[in-house]
Amino acid sequence: MQRNSFFSNTAKILMVGLGSMGCRRLRLLLRFFPDFSVAAFDRRTDRREAVALKFGCPIFEEFEEALEGFAPQALIVSTPPEAHALFLTEALRRGNHTFSELDLLDEGYDEILPFEERVSPVVFLSSTMLYRSENRWVIKNHGKTGTRKFYTYHVGQYLPDWHPWEKYDEFFVGSPRTNAIREILCIELPWLTESFGKVTDFSCSWSRTSSLKLPYPDTCQVLLRHADGTTGSLTIDCVSRKAVRNLRICGEEGTILWEGNSRSLRYFPPSGEPIHPLLDEKELERQAGYAEFISESPYLEELRHFFRLVSGETAERLYSYARHREILRLVDELEREWREQ
Repeated sequence: MQRNSFFSNTAKILMVGLGSMGCRRLRLLLRFFPDFSVAAFDRRTDRREAVALKFGCPIFEEFEEALEGFAPQALIVSTPPEAHALFLTEALRRGNHTFSELDLLDEGYDEILPFEERVSPVVFLSSTMLYRSENRWVIKNHGKTGTRKFYTYHVGQYLPDWHPWEKYDEFFVGSPRTNAIREILCIELPWLTESFGKVTDFSCSWSRTSSLKLPYPDTCQVLLRHADGTTGSLTIDCVSRKAVRNLRICGEEGTILWEGNSRSLRYFPPSGEPIHPLLDEKELERQAGYAEFISESPYLEELRHFFRLVSGETAERLYSYARHREILRLVDELEREWREQ
């Protein structure tokens, strides 16, 4: 496909939100897309000052001022989830391409969804696990374990360790609407359903395992049945003092194990030595302050995919708002178990 006018001149990208994810996206933009002109917006003075000192790009205090003064062609929206719709819908009305971090709510979807049927402007929703090489390998190769299989999967990390630089009840996971368990479910369910199909049946149990002062349970254990017949046992928590991502897929023809990084991904055939399919995988250096299993590489691959869509190099998508609305409705059903207690 031919590149469109997006890359014919210097592309202008506006970063919206300079929290943890916003700084990650900004760092990747400035390092890997040096031909782009990048500016940022955040209403918090401390964040504007810190980013100006570290990155040196233009930073705006008001959103309207950024749109009018910088005239971006595309926005990267990395605000807290409850603010995504406000910025996305305004940008789309102006014809700007948009990239959004993972949604925990479907606010604004009735206005955003029709844009998925159009070539331009591009609307792109992050689902980072679909860009991880380990998850892509599992999606394509879990059949090696056999036609019928089951999995156990545990993902957890102590909530105060998520953002050690701020109190856990002072960013979005402190709210029951955008709680920590909901976020992990929204991160993991897209790639699990990509692997095994939609969830056709489930049961779940919620509990409080820690002394954290949260307005929601800190542990969720779910039994799932997928469309391809696979059954799964999924445990999500924000209690584990040692961050954990531990997957085991079992069938008569083999076992797949994964502990959150490319080196730990192994396939055990019925006989013979374990196979390490991604042992030589090259990844970006990991950032200090994040759990060991959080790789920077898929965040970069998402941005590259977004810009390929914008430039017209590809029309293929790995994820969509329409699919994520289904995930959000499933998570709503899972949460109903504790909300109605």
